[in-house]
Amino acid sequence: MEAALAMLAGGAGLFLVWMAANGLLLIFAGLLFAALLDACVRGVSRLLPLSRGINLTIVIVAITLGVAGLLVWSGFSVAQQIDSLIETLSQQLHTLEQSIINLGVAPSGVGSKPNVAGNLVRFLFPDLHQLFGEAQSAFSVTLGGIGGVVIILLIGGFVAADPDLYQRGVLELLPARQRANTGLLLDEMAYFLRRWLIGQLVSMLVLAMLTWIMLVIMGVPSAFLLGMQAGLFNFVPYLGAVIGGVPVLLMALQLGVAGVLVTLGLYTVIHVAIAYVLTPIIQKEAVHLPPALTLASLVLFGILFGIASVAVATPLVAALRHAVLRVREFRAGAPVDEI
Repeated sequence: MEAALAMLAGGAGLFLVWMAANGLLLIFAGLLFAALLDACVRGVSRLLPLSRGINLTIVIVAITLGVAGLLVWSGFSVAQQIDSLIETLSQQLHTLEQSIINLGVAPSGVGSKPNVAGNLVRFLFPDLHQLFGEAQSAFSVTLGGIGGVVIILLIGGFVAADPDLYQRGVLELLPARQRANTGLLLDEMAYFLRRWLIGQLVSMLVLAMLTWIMLVIMGVPSAFLLGMQAGLFNFVPYLGAVIGGVPVLLMALQLGVAGVLVTLGLYTVIHVAIAYVLTPIIQKEAVHLPPALTLASLVLFGILFGIASVAVATPLVAALRHAVLRVREFRAGAPVDEI
């Protein structure tokens, strides 16, 4: 009877988590932003021995000014590049589609409609809709909207302002005998999330710069935009490199077959060096996940919760994996060392 009740309670808990998954993912994105702010505050505190509130204000003002400056600069100098990039990509898609049609491997419907890019995408990725699901989850809509961004910013700001307050609030809900280990676990998860974020941001910046330099040397148009988008997509491990490489290769088509192959080779070398050399050195294997597990988590999150949830899949799985391993150590009575 007790086993049946336990299974029923577990099933009800899983159902509640499933129903609230959209909100939980949004909250986790806010906590991830809080971890980023906390890492910045800790760095500033080493230079300015001021109160946490003042240092957090400095960090928020610096981030706001940086984003605003980037947007203003982008509005004047990048808008023309974006138009040129879109036009060139459309032309390259049309050229690639015609090449496929000439080879005789394209379906009869491709090439007969004016929507060249849409036809080609449907031809190359016929099951893309099925792969990532219908994004029926409200999370993908909320996260992409202003409301989701505001929620993430507010959660991140409030938690970063006084993380101990929220940790104490969680611990007070637990039995006294479990508070010490749970507090240690929460500290470790926050620590690993900070390290993962810093490692990813540094990797993104280095990859964007190297890609930009490589494309300038190769003579590929819109090199800055292509480098920037490659760096941004690198936030999603492994899968982001493939998605970010598609526009790069399309823009390199005008260099000829040799130019495309050289660009592909250099792009691959850069990503391999970043993913398997630089990132492990930065993160020191603290939150290492096997590549197969990382890719599986990306696909499953995309199917279950919509494609927007892919952005938080890797840090969430890393945090849960660490929590499960730590809880097993606690239950086995193994010696627990603080980080």
